[in-house]
Amino acid sequence: MLALDDYYILQYPLAQEIKQLLPLPATVDFCSVLADGALQQLPAYLSTHDGRAVGTYASFNEPKLINDALVIPLQNSSGENVAAVVSEVDPAFLKKMSASWLRELQGHIFDQLEKTRWGYIDPETELYNRRAATVFLQQSSFEDTGYFFLLNTVFYRRTAAGNLQKTKEIADLLQALTHCHCFSFGYGVFGLLLRVQGRELALKTAHHLQHQLKREGMSKVQIGFSRTSPLIKRQGETILDRFWRSLAIAEKRGPFGICDAEVIDEKRTHPFQLTQNALLAKLKGKWRGLSQFTLAVFSLQPGTRFDTFDEFIKQSVPPQGLYLGGEDTFFWILFHKATQLVTHERFDFLRRQYEECYGVEAVSVGIATWPCLDFAKSDIPGNCLKALLHGSFLGSGSTVIFDHLSLNVSGDFFFEEGDYRAAIREYRRGLRLQPGDVNLVNSLGVALVEYDQKLRAADCFQEVLQKDPCNYMALVNLGHVQQTMGYKEKALDCFERAYRALANAETAGQELFLPLGRLYAELGNHERAITILEHWRTHPESEKEFLLFRLLGQSYLECGRPAEATQACQRALQLFPQDSISLSTLGLLYVEQGEGSDIGLSLCNKALALDNFNPDHWYRLSRALLHIGNQADAHDAIRKCLRLRRNHIEGILLLGKIYQAMGRTSQAGRCFSQAIAVKGCSEKQAVRARGYLARLS
Repeated sequence: MLALDDYYILQYPLAQEIKQLLPLPATVDFCSVLADGALQQLPAYLSTHDGRAVGTYASFNEPKLINDALVIPLQNSSGENVAAVVSEVDPAFLKKMSASWLRELQGHIFDQLEKTRWGYIDPETELYNRRAATVFLQQSSFEDTGYFFLLNTVFYRRTAAGNLQKTKEIADLLQALTHCHCFSFGYGVFGLLLRVQGRELALKTAHHLQHQLKREGMSKVQIGFSRTSPLIKRQGETILDRFWRSLAIAEKRGPFGICDAEVIDEKRTHPFQLTQNALLAKLKGKWRGLSQFTLAVFSLQPGTRFDTFDEFIKQSVPPQGLYLGGEDTFFWILFHKATQLVTHERFDFLRRQYEECYGVEAVSVGIATWPCLDFAKSDIPGNCLKALLHGSFLGSGSTVIFDHLSLNVSGDFFFEEGDYRAAIREYRRGLRLQPGDVNLVNSLGVALVEYDQKLRAADCFQEVLQKDPCNYMALVNLGHVQQTMGYKEKALDCFERAYRALANAETAGQELFLPLGRLYAELGNHERAITILEHWRTHPESEKEFLLFRLLGQSYLECGRPAEATQACQRALQLFPQDSISLSTLGLLYVEQGEGSDIGLSLCNKALALDNFNPDHWYRLSRALLHIGNQADAHDAIRKCLRLRRNHIEGILLLGKIYQAMGRTSQAGRCFSQAIAVKGCSEKQAVRARGYLARLS
């Protein structure tokens, strides 16, 4: 049965199908039927309703005429009332339609729309497909502002079946994270129609999605996005082409690149570029042939009288400087062959003058000199603007001379934009001005991680720790790098040191608690994992983190706290209903706690249907089967677990217990001995294995 969203996303093709069933040309729209019987356009309804079903009203069960329009109620899986409104037809003709013919037409419409829908659904992910995205983006008027995201996700599975399962997992996760209209373009590319207000929130959402997908094992998450209204596109380019173009630019920016198509189309590559061509030409004419100069930009706060300030500058700057004019709230001054010291003294004099006239916070100043590093003369206006942005963090009315901190600020800007190559360039320039600056080195390391240069990033974090062994962010960042490179013990050491440094850190969050809790769980130290995860749970917004409850459920289970484990898994599934790990864990809990073997095994099998390449799923199914005495099936399941991961220590121990239950004690003993010899076997696991061996003898 069709859902409410289908009538919105597939409005054009569904309306065309209805038109073909009508005897005369007509206009067809889809509306929601409100509690009072009023009709409301779907875009308006979807943007304002709170998700509660309106209910079913008998008066709208059959087609009827309302205000010279034929209203045909349509089936909807959510229970909310949807109707096709047929208008622009001769009312007299509509009145001649018999009730029986209209009921027959209604039945034909139901059948035809359901068949049409399947042509716009991706069978693997059950999301709308590329065809649906093309139709929707081309036909929608986008009266409501929002953003369309195009995501390229890259991951590695050894088999084609594994890739299909992972793609479905990403699709389910994206729906749980965004609760928006999602599209699948195939090959791990997804589209999202998000009703976010403002570019700043759109960028924040892009970074959030990247973070969430990265922790699920994505090696690349590149995002191209743009506003849906008003739309700006190149001549001969479709709307979808525009999003593909922005994604192509994001791909060039690194494995986690981001690009806003609107910024590219408006040629606003960054706020450090002088866009006033006439002023730039004038500047070039004045600095041509100079071996040294200083440039300054004055930025006026709103409310300052620009005309009087313009006259003030003209009178105050000569003879040391050359006033070049201004535009909007910016005024530019060039100083020939002035050293930075002389320039600073001159600006102190100027500042005292304009503060007397306009107030302390009325004017901010950004200053830059040339030559400087590898900057061309044409880059100096941009450096003035970088200094101005730097000054904005210091408060209104500040005067800042371009330095390494200005480059840190501009690097942070490019980082937030998802242009990591530009961010790396800025951080490295800053380090040439101030070698060894801890903030710059740390920022460079983070940008290198996003650019998939992990070894160089690790060198940066280690350089910071040599100077400041308790630097919280450097410890966390190095721990993440070590973890992605497979060095679990080294990563754990970094995270533990960061956790001990919390007394000196004002805030901590998911960036520490998640990897530390996860590592403790993976290494079998579930008591310590619970301590960390429960600490995380005290933080704001943690109740929305399904991973927190997934990990808590697993650790509570292993620590013999089944009631708490069940609650945690249930909470994880409320947040992410298709979380296969929580499904598998909850299934094992139901079996072992005697709350229903059938439902428990069905949950374990449902988890395997979602991802049968996860060895932990097979381990938990085997453990559940052994608990109910089905040793043969338990043996088959644990064998599949060990084929996927030969060194699965808990799996080896479970195989030994299965052999023991079968009376095959020699094979059980070999399993317990093998578990002790496996690299990565924790002390607690080794103690358990020795205990099993002792009981065998």
